Amino acid sequence: MREVDQALSRAFAMKATAADEPPAPHRPTRGAAAARPSRIFRPTAEPPSSALVWPEIVAVLESEWGDRFVQMGDRVLEAREKAGVRVLLFTSRHRAEGRSTLVLTLARALARRPLRTLVVDADLTGPMLARSLGLRPRVGLDDVIEEGADLDDAIVESAADNLWVLPMRSAVARPRDFLASAEWTCAMARLRREFDLVLLDGSPLFAGLSAAVLHSSVDAAVLVHGRDVTGGRSIERAREVLEGAGVPLLGLAETFA
Repeated sequence: MREVDQALSRAFAMKATAADEPPAPHRPTRGAAAARPSRIFRPTAEPPSSALVWPEIVAVLESEWGDRFVQMGDRVLEAREKAGVRVLLFTSRHRAEGRSTLVLTLARALARRPLRTLVVDADLTGPMLARSLGLRPRVGLDDVIEEGADLDDAIVESAADNLWVLPMRSAVARPRDFLASAEWTCAMARLRREFDLVLLDGSPLFAGLSAAVLHSSVDAAVLVHGRDVTGGRSIERAREVLEGAGVPLLGLAETFA
């Protein structure tokens, strides 16, 4: 994997330090920033640590439906052992179907296992994980891919939760180019090597996510749908888009959103 690490080390223009402000959904993409030489990739650098502030709904779901998330975690681990699924995409047909809440609750269930689990905010058109977890990142996945920032500076470790988070700070102007870039491919290759499970909280299908360029980065997908939001025809269409792009569908997850 030396070629991957060398690719990550290439020099890119760095973005000027952003204001200390959490991301908001559909926030306009940032403008051009003053350029400066990039830092060299440090494979042994310690990730920043931070306490996560969990949404109240996660605690409610754990209390009332915790066994369901344990079962879902068991299925994910079974897929990892039997089919080599390490990078799992969570997507939906629409917004407001409970996708991010489901990912966070599942991540907490998996974090109770002796695993290194990483949650990645890959909702390129409406990143929300940082705000949901009370984080104010100065570096995000968008900075890593678009500005050449150090991946170590973007990954947040919560030792108390046995969980790692890779947030985004801003929405992406060109999601397809973002996912098709060498920087995305290299970053995902490194995350695949360093973590036991990588959970991608992706954009809704047809709202910025190009499944066609994701097939080489993810191993499988879970399609999240709200029973009162997405009907059977839309679910079937989303299934066709994923499978047509070479992304195996691991399963459907119904929410009450």
